[in-house]
Amino acid sequence: MLVLAGDGSFCNRTCFAQIPERAVLLVRARKDAKLCFRASAEDPRRFYGLAKFTPEQVRQDDAHAWKTTKIFYGGKRRKIRYKEVAELYWQRGAKQRPLRLLVLAPTPYRKSKSKRLYYRDPAYLFTSDLRCSPKQLLQIYFDRWQVEVAHKELKQDFGLGEAQVRVPESIKHQPALTAATYSIMHLSAIKTFGPSFSRRPNRQLKWLSSQSPSS
Repeated sequence: MLVLAGDGSFCNRTCFAQIPERAVLLVRARKDAKLCFRASAEDPRRFYGLAKFTPEQVRQDDAHAWKTTKIFYGGKRRKIRYKEVAELYWQRGAKQRPLRLLVLAPTPYRKSKSKRLYYRDPAYLFTSDLRCSPKQLLQIYFDRWQVEVAHKELKQDFGLGEAQVRVPESIKHQPALTAATYSIMHLSAIKTFGPSFSRRPNRQLKWLSSQSPSS
């Protein structure tokens, strides 16, 4: 099974209507999306229920209890609070495809130990998967953030799309070469220092320690 994780730009009618075989979609949703359950059996002519609600209302509704799990993010396992609602329908986006809603509670953080506590915005996820555990889906979505980090580093540090080339073929090949170089550097660093190199900030490269301050 392939999980296609995306941001809010993939949460639309086109993507939910064209999910490939043996694949599921996991995307960030708007907090004001209009949702509903299946209509009761007493009204066989109606598919969608009349009662509408939004992901934000689910977050504020005490009838849906918060659950807790741990995922690996930012170098260590962190506790995440979430709510889950299954077998619901998004009439405007997914039509009659059943979805599952995952609501993530605002995550507390401090800019420094002496600063006050801040909270990140809550997150709302739609998925067409109705069987996998929430922990698996949440871990996949948090891992997806590395894609955003890669895009930022490629554009800011590697000059993706900024090369001054004139040959039409070079215009197509330059982004591929930049991405390949970026991947090779990451792979080399993992093979040399291991995946937990960031936890050892005192380990300095030999070529850095041998340079003079003026260089």
